[in-house]
Amino acid sequence: MKTITHILFLLVLQTCILQFFACTNTSGKQSASSLQTAGYQIEEVANNLDVPWGMEFLPDGRLMFNERSGDINILDIKTGEVNALMQRKNSARAEGGLLGLAVDPNFETTHWIFIYETVKSGNQIVRLKFLNNILTEDSVIVNNIPSAMFHDGGILSFGPDGFLYAGTGDATDPQNAQDLQSLAGKILRMDINGNAVDGNPFGNLIYSYGHRNVQGFAWDNYGNMYATEHGPSGEINGWCCHDEFNKIIPGGNYGWPYVIGNDNKENMLAPLIHSGDDTWAPGGLAFVNSDNTNTFGDTFIMACLRGSKLIVIQTVDDSASVKEILFDGTYKRLRNIIAAPDNSILFCSSNMDGRESSPLANDDKIYRMRFK
Repeated sequence: MKTITHILFLLVLQTCILQFFACTNTSGKQSASSLQTAGYQIEEVANNLDVPWGMEFLPDGRLMFNERSGDINILDIKTGEVNALMQRKNSARAEGGLLGLAVDPNFETTHWIFIYETVKSGNQIVRLKFLNNILTEDSVIVNNIPSAMFHDGGILSFGPDGFLYAGTGDATDPQNAQDLQSLAGKILRMDINGNAVDGNPFGNLIYSYGHRNVQGFAWDNYGNMYATEHGPSGEINGWCCHDEFNKIIPGGNYGWPYVIGNDNKENMLAPLIHSGDDTWAPGGLAFVNSDNTNTFGDTFIMACLRGSKLIVIQTVDDSASVKEILFDGTYKRLRNIIAAPDNSILFCSSNMDGRESSPLANDDKIYRMRFK
Protein backbone atom coordinates (compact mmCIF):
# COMPACT_ATOMS: atom_id res chain seq x y z
CA MET A 1 0.00 0.00 0.00
CA LYS A 2 2.06 2.94 1.26
CA THR A 3 5.73 3.13 0.36
CA ILE A 4 8.66 5.20 1.47
CA THR A 5 10.44 7.08 -1.28
CA HIS A 6 13.71 8.79 -1.86
CA ILE A 7 14.85 11.77 0.16
CA LEU A 8 14.39 15.16 -1.44
CA PHE A 9 16.92 17.64 -0.23
CA LEU A 10 16.01 21.31 0.00
CA LEU A 11 19.03 23.36 0.91
CA VAL A 12 18.51 26.78 2.38
CA LEU A 13 21.05 29.47 3.28
CA GLN A 14 22.27 30.46 -0.14
CA THR A 15 24.38 33.58 -0.44
CA CYS A 16 22.65 36.37 -2.33
CA ILE A 17 23.06 40.08 -2.90
CA LEU A 18 24.73 41.97 -0.08
CA GLN A 19 23.68 40.52 3.27
CA PHE A 20 20.40 38.96 2.18
CA PHE A 21 19.60 35.31 1.68
CA ALA A 22 16.91 33.65 -0.40
CA CYS A 23 14.94 30.49 0.37
CA THR A 24 14.71 28.35 -2.75
CA ASN A 25 13.32 24.95 -3.61
CA THR A 26 13.66 22.48 -6.41
CA SER A 27 10.68 23.93 -8.30
CA GLY A 28 11.70 27.55 -7.82
CA LYS A 29 8.26 28.46 -6.48
CA GLN A 30 9.13 29.22 -2.88
CA SER A 31 8.96 32.91 -2.06
CA ALA A 32 11.92 34.94 -0.84
CA SER A 33 12.80 34.31 2.78
CA SER A 34 13.79 36.65 5.57
CA LEU A 35 15.62 33.83 7.36
CA GLN A 36 19.31 34.65 7.56
CA THR A 37 20.74 31.70 9.47
CA ALA A 38 20.58 27.93 9.42
CA GLY A 39 18.86 25.73 6.89
CA TYR A 40 16.75 22.64 6.51
CA GLN A 41 16.11 19.69 4.27
CA ILE A 42 12.80 18.18 3.21
CA GLU A 43 12.24 14.43 3.16
CA GLU A 44 9.29 12.38 1.94
CA VAL A 45 8.53 9.92 4.71
CA ALA A 46 5.36 8.32 3.28
CA ASN A 47 3.47 8.47 -0.01
CA ASN A 48 0.54 7.02 -1.96
CA LEU A 49 -1.79 8.01 0.88
CA ASP A 50 -5.52 8.72 0.62
CA VAL A 51 -5.97 12.21 2.07
CA PRO A 52 -4.00 12.04 5.34
CA TRP A 53 -5.62 14.16 8.04
CA GLY A 54 -4.76 13.59 11.72
CA MET A 55 -1.14 13.02 12.80
CA GLU A 56 0.41 12.65 16.23
CA PHE A 57 3.49 11.06 17.75
CA LEU A 58 3.39 8.30 20.33
CA PRO A 59 5.79 8.35 23.29
CA ASP A 60 7.98 5.72 21.57
CA GLY A 61 8.62 8.08 18.64
CA ARG A 62 6.37 6.40 16.09
CA LEU A 63 3.83 8.47 14.17
CA MET A 64 0.16 7.53 14.23
CA PHE A 65 -1.83 9.03 11.37
CA ASN A 66 -5.13 8.47 9.62
CA GLU A 67 -6.53 8.83 6.13
CA ARG A 68 -9.92 10.43 5.54
CA SER A 69 -11.30 7.29 3.91
CA GLY A 70 -10.92 5.38 7.19
CA ASP A 71 -7.43 3.90 7.60
CA ILE A 72 -5.49 4.44 10.83
CA ASN A 73 -1.79 3.71 10.39
CA ILE A 74 1.47 3.77 12.29
CA LEU A 75 4.76 4.92 10.78
CA ASP A 76 8.24 4.21 12.07
CA ILE A 77 10.10 7.36 11.05
CA LYS A 78 13.50 5.67 11.44
CA THR A 79 12.81 2.67 9.19
CA GLY A 80 10.07 4.10 6.99
CA GLU A 81 7.79 1.15 7.74
CA VAL A 82 4.05 1.87 7.58
CA ASN A 83 1.52 -0.55 9.06
CA ALA A 84 -2.28 -0.36 8.92
CA LEU A 85 -3.94 -0.68 12.33
CA MET A 86 -7.65 -0.22 11.71
CA GLN A 87 -10.16 0.54 8.97
CA ARG A 88 -13.05 2.70 10.17
CA LYS A 89 -16.44 2.40 8.48
CA ASN A 90 -17.42 6.04 8.20
CA SER A 91 -19.32 8.34 5.87
CA ALA A 92 -16.35 9.71 3.93
CA ARG A 93 -17.80 12.22 1.48
CA ALA A 94 -16.81 15.74 0.49
CA GLU A 95 -15.20 17.14 3.68
CA GLY A 96 -16.39 14.41 6.05
CA GLY A 97 -14.81 11.10 6.99
CA LEU A 98 -12.04 10.16 9.40
CA LEU A 99 -10.61 13.53 10.44
CA GLY A 100 -8.80 14.46 13.66
CA LEU A 101 -6.64 12.23 15.86
CA ALA A 102 -5.23 12.88 19.34
CA VAL A 103 -3.06 10.88 21.73
CA ASP A 104 -3.82 11.01 25.46
CA PRO A 105 -0.96 12.85 27.25
CA ASN A 106 -1.14 9.99 29.78
CA PHE A 107 -0.93 7.43 26.98
CA GLU A 108 1.73 5.28 28.66
CA THR A 109 -0.80 4.59 31.43
CA THR A 110 -4.14 4.73 29.59
CA HIS A 111 -3.18 3.75 26.01
CA TRP A 112 -6.04 5.97 24.79
CA ILE A 113 -6.24 7.36 21.25
CA PHE A 114 -9.08 9.68 20.20
CA ILE A 115 -10.51 10.21 16.71
CA TYR A 116 -13.10 12.52 15.15
CA GLU A 117 -15.15 10.94 12.38
CA THR A 118 -18.28 11.36 10.29
CA VAL A 119 -20.94 8.64 10.48
CA LYS A 120 -24.54 8.56 9.25
CA SER A 121 -25.89 10.16 12.44
CA GLY A 122 -23.38 13.02 12.43
CA ASN A 123 -19.84 13.64 13.57
CA GLN A 124 -18.59 11.85 16.66
CA ILE A 125 -15.53 11.53 18.89
CA VAL A 126 -14.41 7.97 19.59
CA ARG A 127 -11.96 6.64 22.16
CA LEU A 128 -9.68 3.81 21.02
CA LYS A 129 -7.11 1.71 22.86
CA PHE A 130 -3.67 0.99 21.38
CA LEU A 131 -1.98 -1.78 23.33
CA ASN A 132 0.63 -4.31 22.17
CA ASN A 133 0.43 -2.84 18.66
CA ILE A 134 -3.28 -3.64 18.42
CA LEU A 135 -5.85 -0.85 18.03
CA THR A 136 -9.39 -1.50 19.28
CA GLU A 137 -12.49 0.64 19.81
CA ASP A 138 -13.40 1.46 23.39
CA SER A 139 -16.38 3.82 23.23
CA VAL A 140 -18.03 6.78 21.53
CA ILE A 141 -17.58 9.66 23.99
CA VAL A 142 -19.39 12.44 22.07
CA ASN A 143 -21.92 11.94 19.29
CA ASN A 144 -24.54 13.81 17.27
CA ILE A 145 -22.23 16.68 16.36
CA PRO A 146 -24.04 18.13 13.31
CA SER A 147 -22.51 17.10 9.99
CA ALA A 148 -23.00 17.95 6.33
CA MET A 149 -21.23 17.56 3.01
CA PHE A 150 -19.11 20.54 4.04
CA HIS A 151 -17.99 22.38 7.20
CA ASP A 152 -17.43 19.39 9.47
CA GLY A 153 -14.46 20.82 11.34
CA GLY A 154 -12.64 17.81 12.76
CA ILE A 155 -9.48 18.89 14.56
CA LEU A 156 -8.70 17.18 17.89
CA SER A 157 -5.90 18.03 20.32
CA PHE A 158 -5.09 17.90 24.01
CA GLY A 159 -4.35 21.26 25.57
CA PRO A 160 -1.70 22.03 28.19
CA ASP A 161 -4.46 21.70 30.80
CA GLY A 162 -4.74 17.99 29.96
CA PHE A 163 -8.24 18.27 28.47
CA LEU A 164 -9.35 17.27 24.97
CA TYR A 165 -10.37 20.03 22.55
CA ALA A 166 -12.39 19.54 19.35
CA GLY A 167 -13.07 22.02 16.56
CA THR A 168 -16.39 21.72 14.73
CA GLY A 169 -17.93 23.36 11.67
CA ASP A 170 -21.33 24.96 11.22
CA ALA A 171 -22.48 22.01 9.03
CA THR A 172 -23.48 24.54 6.33
CA ASP A 173 -26.08 26.13 8.62
CA PRO A 174 -24.51 29.46 9.68
CA GLN A 175 -26.96 29.97 12.56
CA ASN A 176 -25.59 26.85 14.26
CA ALA A 177 -22.48 28.82 15.12
CA GLN A 178 -24.43 31.20 17.40
CA ASP A 179 -26.69 28.54 18.92
CA LEU A 180 -25.37 27.55 22.35
CA GLN A 181 -27.57 24.44 22.25
CA SER A 182 -25.75 23.15 19.16
CA LEU A 183 -22.28 21.61 19.06
CA ALA A 184 -21.75 22.90 15.52
CA GLY A 185 -19.54 25.92 14.81
CA LYS A 186 -17.74 25.61 18.14
CA ILE A 187 -14.58 24.71 19.96
CA LEU A 188 -15.41 22.04 22.55
CA ARG A 189 -13.49 21.12 25.72
CA MET A 190 -13.96 17.81 27.52
CA ASP A 191 -12.33 15.19 29.73
CA ILE A 192 -11.29 11.78 28.40
CA ASN A 193 -14.81 10.46 28.97
CA GLY A 194 -16.43 13.18 26.86
CA ASN A 195 -17.81 15.11 29.83
CA ALA A 196 -17.87 18.89 30.13
CA VAL A 197 -15.01 20.28 32.19
CA ASP A 198 -15.57 22.33 35.33
CA GLY A 199 -14.94 25.91 34.34
CA ASN A 200 -16.31 25.60 30.82
CA PRO A 201 -18.04 28.96 30.27
CA PHE A 202 -21.56 27.68 29.54
CA GLY A 203 -21.68 24.60 31.75
CA ASN A 204 -21.60 22.28 28.73
CA LEU A 205 -18.97 21.17 26.21
CA ILE A 206 -18.79 24.56 24.48
CA TYR A 207 -15.55 26.50 25.01
CA SER A 208 -15.98 29.15 22.28
CA TYR A 209 -18.53 29.78 19.54
CA GLY A 210 -19.33 31.80 16.44
CA HIS A 211 -17.00 29.69 14.29
CA ARG A 212 -17.64 28.77 10.66
CA ASN A 213 -15.27 25.83 10.26
CA VAL A 214 -12.41 25.31 12.72
CA GLN A 215 -9.52 23.38 11.15
CA GLY A 216 -6.54 23.61 13.48
CA PHE A 217 -5.38 24.82 16.87
CA ALA A 218 -2.25 25.01 19.00
CA TRP A 219 -0.98 26.58 22.22
CA ASP A 220 2.05 28.79 22.86
CA ASN A 221 4.54 28.52 25.73
CA TYR A 222 2.21 30.54 27.99
CA GLY A 223 -0.84 28.33 27.46
CA ASN A 224 -2.58 30.74 25.07
CA MET A 225 -4.73 28.98 22.50
CA TYR A 226 -4.88 29.93 18.81
CA ALA A 227 -7.03 28.47 16.03
CA THR A 228 -7.43 28.53 12.26
CA GLU A 229 -10.79 28.86 10.58
CA HIS A 230 -12.19 28.93 7.05
CA GLY A 231 -13.86 32.14 5.94
CA PRO A 232 -17.06 32.38 3.86
CA SER A 233 -17.64 31.28 0.27
CA GLY A 234 -20.51 33.61 -0.56
CA GLU A 235 -23.31 32.03 1.48
CA ILE A 236 -23.89 35.22 3.54
CA ASN A 237 -24.13 38.65 1.88
CA GLY A 238 -21.88 37.44 -0.91
CA TRP A 239 -18.95 37.54 1.52
CA CYS A 240 -15.84 35.72 0.42
CA CYS A 241 -12.50 34.63 1.81
CA HIS A 242 -11.23 36.29 5.04
CA ASP A 243 -9.84 33.06 6.46
CA GLU A 244 -8.86 33.55 10.09
CA PHE A 245 -6.13 33.08 12.68
CA ASN A 246 -7.75 33.65 16.08
CA LYS A 247 -6.65 33.86 19.69
CA ILE A 248 -9.18 31.78 21.60
CA ILE A 249 -10.56 32.81 24.97
CA PRO A 250 -13.15 30.81 26.95
CA GLY A 251 -16.65 31.98 26.17
CA GLY A 252 -15.48 34.04 23.19
CA ASN A 253 -17.90 34.72 20.32
CA TYR A 254 -15.97 34.85 17.03
CA GLY A 255 -18.79 36.43 15.08
CA TRP A 256 -19.91 34.03 12.40
CA PRO A 257 -22.25 34.58 10.58
CA TYR A 258 -22.55 38.27 11.51
CA VAL A 259 -19.04 39.58 10.93
CA ILE A 260 -15.94 38.73 8.91
CA GLY A 261 -12.43 40.12 8.83
CA ASN A 262 -11.97 43.27 10.87
CA ASP A 263 -15.70 44.04 11.10
CA ASN A 264 -16.69 45.17 14.57
CA LYS A 265 -19.79 44.10 16.46
CA GLU A 266 -20.38 44.34 20.18
CA ASN A 267 -19.24 41.28 22.14
CA MET A 268 -17.76 39.62 19.05
CA LEU A 269 -14.05 39.00 18.58
CA ALA A 270 -12.10 39.83 15.43
CA PRO A 271 -9.25 37.60 14.19
CA LEU A 272 -5.66 38.60 14.86
CA ILE A 273 -4.99 38.26 11.15
CA HIS A 274 -7.09 37.21 8.17
CA SER A 275 -6.58 36.55 4.47
CA GLY A 276 -8.65 39.49 3.23
CA ASP A 277 -9.86 38.91 -0.33
CA ASP A 278 -7.31 36.15 -0.76
CA THR A 279 -7.95 32.55 0.32
CA TRP A 280 -5.69 30.47 2.55
CA ALA A 281 -8.17 27.70 3.36
CA PRO A 282 -6.10 27.01 6.48
CA GLY A 283 -5.65 23.50 7.81
CA GLY A 284 -3.58 22.39 10.78
CA LEU A 285 -1.58 24.64 13.07
CA ALA A 286 1.64 23.91 14.98
CA PHE A 287 3.55 25.92 17.58
CA VAL A 288 7.32 25.81 17.14
CA ASN A 289 9.55 26.57 20.12
CA SER A 290 12.72 28.60 19.73
CA ASP A 291 14.64 25.87 21.57
CA ASN A 292 13.83 23.38 18.80
CA THR A 293 17.13 24.24 17.08
CA ASN A 294 15.23 25.71 14.14
CA THR A 295 15.30 29.15 12.60
CA PHE A 296 11.71 30.21 13.18
CA GLY A 297 11.77 31.18 16.86
CA ASP A 298 8.60 30.99 18.96
CA THR A 299 6.11 30.98 16.11
CA PHE A 300 3.05 29.24 14.74
CA ILE A 301 3.12 27.51 11.37
CA MET A 302 -0.18 27.14 9.52
CA ALA A 303 -0.79 24.65 6.71
CA CYS A 304 -2.90 25.95 3.83
CA LEU A 305 -5.09 23.91 1.49
CA ARG A 306 -6.18 26.20 -1.32
CA GLY A 307 -3.34 28.55 -0.40
CA SER A 308 -0.87 25.70 -1.04
CA LYS A 309 1.79 26.91 1.38
CA LEU A 310 2.96 27.06 4.96
CA ILE A 311 2.56 30.41 6.71
CA VAL A 312 4.82 31.26 9.64
CA ILE A 313 3.03 33.55 12.10
CA GLN A 314 4.59 35.61 14.88
CA THR A 315 2.39 36.54 17.86
CA VAL A 316 3.03 39.32 20.35
CA ASP A 317 0.45 39.81 23.11
CA ASP A 318 -2.86 40.26 21.26
CA SER A 319 -1.41 40.87 17.81
CA ALA A 320 0.01 38.68 15.06
CA SER A 321 1.84 39.09 11.78
CA VAL A 322 2.98 36.89 8.92
CA LYS A 323 6.71 36.32 9.31
CA GLU A 324 7.38 33.91 6.48
CA ILE A 325 5.82 32.10 3.51
CA LEU A 326 7.20 28.63 2.79
CA PHE A 327 6.79 26.30 -0.22
CA ASP A 328 4.31 28.53 -2.05
CA GLY A 329 2.74 26.05 -4.48
CA THR A 330 5.58 23.52 -4.25
CA TYR A 331 3.62 20.69 -2.62
CA LYS A 332 0.18 22.08 -3.52
CA ARG A 333 -2.61 21.53 -0.97
CA LEU A 334 -1.31 21.11 2.59
CA ARG A 335 -3.64 19.71 5.25
CA ASN A 336 -1.85 19.34 8.58
CA ILE A 337 1.39 20.15 10.36
CA ILE A 338 2.90 19.00 13.67
CA ALA A 339 6.12 19.50 15.61
CA ALA A 340 8.04 16.27 16.20
CA PRO A 341 9.84 15.20 19.39
CA ASP A 342 13.21 15.35 17.58
CA ASN A 343 12.60 19.04 16.73
CA SER A 344 11.75 18.37 13.09
CA ILE A 345 8.40 19.38 11.58
CA LEU A 346 6.02 17.07 9.70
CA PHE A 347 3.34 18.20 7.26
CA CYS A 348 1.06 16.35 4.86
CA SER A 349 -0.51 17.07 1.50
CA SER A 350 -4.18 16.81 0.55
CA ASN A 351 -4.00 16.61 -3.23
CA MET A 352 -6.18 13.50 -3.54
CA ASP A 353 -9.20 15.13 -1.90
CA GLY A 354 -10.86 15.91 -5.26
CA ARG A 355 -9.97 19.60 -5.24
CA GLU A 356 -6.55 19.48 -6.90
CA SER A 357 -6.67 19.08 -10.67
CA SER A 358 -3.01 18.03 -11.00
CA PRO A 359 -1.80 15.99 -8.04
CA LEU A 360 1.90 15.29 -7.77
CA ALA A 361 3.24 11.82 -8.53
CA ASN A 362 2.58 9.36 -5.69
CA ASP A 363 0.36 11.77 -3.75
CA ASP A 364 -0.68 12.12 -1.03
CA LYS A 365 2.48 12.40 1.06
CA ILE A 366 3.84 13.14 4.49
CA TYR A 367 6.92 15.37 4.48
CA ARG A 368 9.53 16.01 7.14
CA MET A 369 11.42 19.28 7.59
CA ARG A 370 14.74 18.65 9.33
CA PHE A 371 16.87 21.53 10.54
CA LYS A 372 20.60 21.53 9.86
